[in-house]
Amino acid sequence: MKRPYESMVVFDGTLPDDVLQKEQQMVEDLLKQSASFEKTDVWGKRQLAYTIKKKKTGYYCLFLYEGEGDTVIALDKYIKLNDRVLRHLTVQRNVKNDIARAAAAARREKSPESDLPIQIDDENE
Repeated sequence: MKRPYESMVVFDGTLPDDVLQKEQQMVEDLLKQSASFEKTDVWGKRQLAYTIKKKKTGYYCLFLYEGEGDTVIALDKYIKLNDRVLRHLTVQRNVKNDIARAAAAARREKSPESDLPIQIDDENE
């Protein structure tokens, strides 16, 4: 049974851009082989909160896909063998919560109350 997953992968930020693109493409290709790949959300190079393997920057990529447990195991195995990856985390997404959050955000944007000026009650002062 396919389930929705998201995997955050932090690559070594000191690598050249062409190598980072190649690494990102390799993960995408691996996911496309055994899962329904949705998209990659590239966060780019960011400073790490603490030093990892003597590195201070990382290149963050979030991969969204639907697959089975074998897909997650294959991705985990590939990442663990790759020296260019500093950290990674795969979690199962709750799609119902994602849809509810998007609907709530849309309602807030369309709310006519947000266009009204804030009124201050002078009686309390």
